[in-house]
Amino acid sequence: MKKYLIIGVMIFSVIGLSGCGSQKTESTIQSTKTREGLLQMKSGDEYLLSTSDGIVNITSNKVNLDNYLKKNIKVKGMFSGSTLYVDEVE
Repeated sequence: MKKYLIIGVMIFSVIGLSGCGSQKTESTIQSTKTREGLLQMKSGDEYLLSTSDGIVNITSNKVNLDNYLKKNIKVKGMFSGSTLYVDEVE
């Protein structure tokens, strides 16, 4: 009887935990955001991107945003707090 109980618990655990990996992948894909607008100015380590929805604070460790000041750009990245960390610029 114990043998069947242990097997049942193991099967239930495998089925219950099998979906955990795919949820993380989906949330990563959904958390990537795109914003488009005029890169107005630099304020400290952050830049101000003027979009149709308002001002967005952006910064990047991958892209030199100084090259895009006073230009209309489209950026992709992930938010941390109220700052969008840019991975790519179009």
